[in-house]
Amino acid sequence: MKYSLIPLLIFVIPLLASLVCMALKKRPRWSQEIALVTCLATAALSLALVPEVLRHGSAGIDLAWIKSFGFNFSLLVDALGSFTIVTITVLMAIDIIYARQYMTPEEAGSSFYGWTLMFMAAMVGAVAATQLIQFYFLWELMLIPSTALIVYWGSGKRPQATGFKYFVITHIGAALILIAILWIITVTGESNIYALAGALAHLPASTLTVLAVLFTIGFAVKMAIFPAHVWLPDAHSEAPLPVSVMLSAIMMNMGIYGLIRFLFTLFPAGVANSLGLALMIFALISQWYGGLQALNHTEMKRVAAYSTISQMGYVLFGIASLSMLGLKGSIFHMLNHGTAKALLFMSIGSVIHSTGATHLDKVGGLAKKMPWTALCCSVAALALAGAPPLGAFQSEWIIFAGGFSSPYTVLAIIAVCASVLTAFYVLRLVMRVFFGHERNECGDINEVHEAPPAMLASMFALSLLSLAVGIYPDFFHRWIEVALQTFGLF
Repeated sequence: MKYSLIPLLIFVIPLLASLVCMALKKRPRWSQEIALVTCLATAALSLALVPEVLRHGSAGIDLAWIKSFGFNFSLLVDALGSFTIVTITVLMAIDIIYARQYMTPEEAGSSFYGWTLMFMAAMVGAVAATQLIQFYFLWELMLIPSTALIVYWGSGKRPQATGFKYFVITHIGAALILIAILWIITVTGESNIYALAGALAHLPASTLTVLAVLFTIGFAVKMAIFPAHVWLPDAHSEAPLPVSVMLSAIMMNMGIYGLIRFLFTLFPAGVANSLGLALMIFALISQWYGGLQALNHTEMKRVAAYSTISQMGYVLFGIASLSMLGLKGSIFHMLNHGTAKALLFMSIGSVIHSTGATHLDKVGGLAKKMPWTALCCSVAALALAGAPPLGAFQSEWIIFAGGFSSPYTVLAIIAVCASVLTAFYVLRLVMRVFFGHERNECGDINEVHEAPPAMLASMFALSLLSLAVGIYPDFFHRWIEVALQTFGLF
């Protein structure tokens, strides 16, 4: 197989499979199997592309699209793109395995798997897009299936209202991105993301700053950076557990990718430098606000949701340091945060699935009944707390090192202190749910049992992945360094 075809396949296969699942309305079990095979195949193709990207820098394909406007449908995967796509596809495959027993095929229905595959196709396509209009089209396409998954499969009291809130707020961010894209195309006549740096360099500094701010706010909405975070806690609480994993552990990477790609590919270094301090401040606010809110809530999914806001603050802090170390740590944290957060949500989902309890003050002492879930949840908590030898330790200390290499040492110290808060609220969750006196106020404690095999297998896979990345990080460091060479930072 030609490597240039793989970027097309990892986009087209899930897109076509989503349409097949939509058509199989009365065959949910078929759709379930199609979704599993599609996710596993897409993850395998994404991994197969990595050696080619590391050897030659990129792989891609260029197809005619809208000839009258001179637009091509081009897909290009470089080191940053491949790292993001592998993270998306691998975590999605593990999430689909988990969903097989968390939701029966009849509960999910064929449409659930159709929307899920379309969501993955849109994310992969947006990462590989080389044209601004193409990127925006796929960026907006992400919004449709993710909203549908919240509205139609939400398990809370107001899934429609929550889905509408999610749609409106994230669409506002997308609208800012569209304004910047149309502005750029109008003044430069260029749509290729990788060819814009030269054209934009001739624009006034004030124009470049406004464009960069529009992109930054647009992507910050997707990352749920304070104060654009308001859609996230409700969306996570209402969405079914597998969808919460998609939103928190997977979709967040799109905001990170977009911010890094556009800020460092399109604009001169001086533009990013002018935004550095402001971004650091918003990063710190997100870290502390998310952490304090996680400590203030007892609903388990909401604790994990606010934790995501805090963790995105870590990522933004690394980006805002504008250093090679900070950026390296932020890219690395896409994988490590995604792994740890997916594991945390899945552990919470196992507790909900077994006990029916959604609040951590309704259960206790479950380690005796659910020992493997307790172990996996502990791994997730320790990873998010930045404990060695787990993967998130590797990325967090690099982010902090990037902060200390910036001129704002005091802000870096404040960021490090936030990690203590993170450790406090995640370990509190583990202690209250799994240790202490056995109780289940939502049912009979004697009927509580361990999670089903497919759910446990997913959690074990994530636990081992976090441990493997933490013990053997060298390959990932080299992978990210190749990505940083694209930006001239390594």
